[in-house]
Amino acid sequence: MRLQGGKTLSVRREILFEALEDPALLAKAVPGVKELIPEGEGRYQAVLELAIGPLKGSFRGRVLLKDRRPPESLTLGLEVQSPLGRAEGEGRVELLPQGEATHVRYEGEARLMGTLAGLGARLLQGVAQSLAEQFFQNVEKELRRRYGEGGDSGQGERD
Repeated sequence: MRLQGGKTLSVRREILFEALEDPALLAKAVPGVKELIPEGEGRYQAVLELAIGPLKGSFRGRVLLKDRRPPESLTLGLEVQSPLGRAEGEGRVELLPQGEATHVRYEGEARLMGTLAGLGARLLQGVAQSLAEQFFQNVEKELRRRYGEGGDSGQGERD
């Protein structure tokens, strides 16, 4: 299953790139995350609770960050499994400056096995697209909470 899209966030790309590598922010931004435990540079153990169509379950696995090119791009990977099946995915995220904002362009693929694979591509495509959009909305919301409007690290609250 192929996934692609884009979103403009009102934050500078340097701040956004740092945020995408911050485990505390990722734990708040990735939909359904219950735990995100660093294992090493760019590697995290994850526990997620997700509803995918009529199925709801707990997924355990890893989140991976690789192919880093600060502040331009990186690749996010996900490998999770549950009694419902297994999911693997990888997506390239590009950060394109637009003044004080950043346009995020993402493209990737997901592979599903087990009961998950039987749900149908149309339903899963919609769920995957929705989760990606929710992720970037959550990132922007958390950056606004931390830094104020525009993602300026000199303003607003900081953890």
